[in-house]
Amino acid sequence: MNWYESSLPDINEIKERLQVIIPENVDDANYARNITAARTVFVMLYSFAIEGESGRIRPSTVTVMTDKQSKKQSRLEREMWLSVMLGAKKPNDPERWYSENTREPIRDDTIATLKQLGAVCEVPGIPVTSSKPRYFLARDFVELLNPSLIGELLEVSVRKWQELHLAKGALILQSLREQERRSQIFVEFGHTKHPLASGMSSVLTKAAVEIFAKNFMEKPEVLLISESADKVHWKFGKLLQSLRLALNPKRALPDVIIAETGRKEFCLVFIEIVHTDGPISNDRKRELLEFAGESGLQEHECTFVTVFASRSDSAYRRVQGSLAWGSFVWFADEPERIIHLIDTPKQSLTLVDLLML
Repeated sequence: MNWYESSLPDINEIKERLQVIIPENVDDANYARNITAARTVFVMLYSFAIEGESGRIRPSTVTVMTDKQSKKQSRLEREMWLSVMLGAKKPNDPERWYSENTREPIRDDTIATLKQLGAVCEVPGIPVTSSKPRYFLARDFVELLNPSLIGELLEVSVRKWQELHLAKGALILQSLREQERRSQIFVEFGHTKHPLASGMSSVLTKAAVEIFAKNFMEKPEVLLISESADKVHWKFGKLLQSLRLALNPKRALPDVIIAETGRKEFCLVFIEIVHTDGPISNDRKRELLEFAGESGLQEHECTFVTVFASRSDSAYRRVQGSLAWGSFVWFADEPERIIHLIDTPKQSLTLVDLLML
């Protein structure tokens, strides 16, 4: 006997399980994690709308469920209810969960998102205009909803499902959030393992040093990792002084400085990590150019990068309008891609010219 044949988890239990399975950073995640999603999944389970079973539902089927009906859970009661609700003259119970006109957002938001994630399937070949029931839960997703699946076994099963169904960026963000919960974070560069305090800013610093630098620099040399508790660690101070880079303790230093040493022309990469604030704005860029100028460096020897967790991150949405022209933007969940805010005030360039840069 399958676990869903005898009794079903209640709506809140399903909602809690959905929030374990589906990370909040995936596109339109709320539509797959909220109470409507939990009720939609419940109705599919109730109706045996499951891969390998014969039940299928349409969006309006979710709207006509009631709390009283949801407690009648024998197979016969459930199948009889579905038959009536898919009929031409289904009753209009005043205790129904949703009004009839709610079927469109259930279809376009909730079911569409669950389908995109691979949690819901659709019977192929049914015309869009047809009222035939067509939606059902994927079998591998149903197994994750089993209340007896707990602890480490649940974690392993969820991880396997996520790796199969979720986009790479969502998995990276999930990993970043897991790192954020650690009591201490270590960033590795060269033969050095440098400790950082816990928190997302440190997680993004680690990503900038270990991933960004590897992807976009030929031979990176980490010169500075600054933290509020220890603005310039002694070993970074000695390294900066050996390169005759001026250090002013009163000056607000960038979060990370990395030197590009793999090319003939020396280049300093100034990186700001943004979890709450502090991007490379035009004012910040000018400050860092002054710092570089005090060390005898020219503007063409400096590159500026702002690091965010994701384009969907509220921190990015909040400060994107203040990012400096001529700087770069890198997102940890899209590690092979980078945005260049190209600034061409003194020359007229076409799109073809820009593509050749």
